[in-house]
Amino acid sequence: MVNRKKRKDTKDLLLMALPAIIWFLLFSYLPLFGVAFAFKQFTPVPGQSLFRNLFINSRFVGLKNFSFLLRSSDMPKIIFNTLSYNIIFLILGIALPVILAICLTELHNKVFVGYVQMVTVLPYFLSFVVVSYCVYGFLATDEGQLNHVLRLFGLPSVQWYQSPQYWRFILIITELWKSTGYSMIIYLCSITAIDRSLYESASLDGATFMDRAKYITLPLLQPTIATILILRTGSLLASDFGLFYQVPLDSNSLQPVTQTLDVYVYKALMKQANFSFSSAAAFLQSAVGCILLILTNTIIKKIDEDSSLG
Repeated sequence: MVNRKKRKDTKDLLLMALPAIIWFLLFSYLPLFGVAFAFKQFTPVPGQSLFRNLFINSRFVGLKNFSFLLRSSDMPKIIFNTLSYNIIFLILGIALPVILAICLTELHNKVFVGYVQMVTVLPYFLSFVVVSYCVYGFLATDEGQLNHVLRLFGLPSVQWYQSPQYWRFILIITELWKSTGYSMIIYLCSITAIDRSLYESASLDGATFMDRAKYITLPLLQPTIATILILRTGSLLASDFGLFYQVPLDSNSLQPVTQTLDVYVYKALMKQANFSFSSAAAFLQSAVGCILLILTNTIIKKIDEDSSLG
C-alpha cells in the first residue's frame, strides 16, 4: 500500500515536471548538435536539409576554426574587454546587493523599505531595448539630459556616442543599476531566514550595526555568496549582448570599449555568415566557463566545504 502511494506521488511529481523537462529537451539538449559547426567548414547546398549540409556536405577541419579565432588580431582586446567587465560586475555585483540588503534589514520603516525594493528591482524587468532608449535620453547630443545640465553650468556639450573614454563607466553603472535590485532580493531572503534572536542577543550585549553585520550577517550569508560567486565565475567569458550592443547603439566609435566576445560572435555571424567561426567562439566560451566553474567550486570546497556546490 505504501509503495503504491509512493509510485502515485512520483507520477504526480513527474507530470508536474513534464513541461520543464520538455522545455530543456527542446531548447537545451536538442540544439547541442550545433556544436558540430565548430569542427566543420560549413558549406550549405541549396535545397538540402541542415543535417545533410552539416554532417555530409561540410568538410571536417578539426581545430582550424579555433586556431583562426585565437590568431585574430582583435582577439586580445576582445578578451580583455570581456574579462575586465565581468570581473568588475562580479565584485560589485556581489558587494553592492549585500550592502543594500544588510542596510534594508536594519530599517524599521516598512513603507520606505518596500519603496526602495520596488525602485531597485524594477530595472531588472526592463529589456535592454528599453534601457538603451533610457540611456539615450540622458546622453543624446542635442536633447540629452546630461548635456542640458552641462550647458546650464556653462560647459560645452559632449558627444557621448563618439567618446569611448566615458563608456566603461557608463556600461558599469547601467549594468549595476539594472541588476543590483534583483540580486539584493536573493540576499534579503537569506538574511530574513537568520534567527532574529542572534541579533537581539547581540544588541543586548551592546553590538553596533557594524558589529552585527560583521559577526552575524556576513558569516551566515557566506554560503549564498559562495554559490553566486561560483555560478557567475562560469560566465566570465560570456557577456550580456544587450548591454554591449544595444545600449551603445552599435556605435563604431565606441567599438574599442564595447566589443566583447558575444558582440564579436554576433557580428561574425550576421555580417560574414560564418557559422563555423561563430560556433567555435561560442563553444570556447562554454568550455572555458565550465572549467572556471569547476575550478572555483574546487577552491571554495577546500576553503569551506559547506559553501561549495558539492
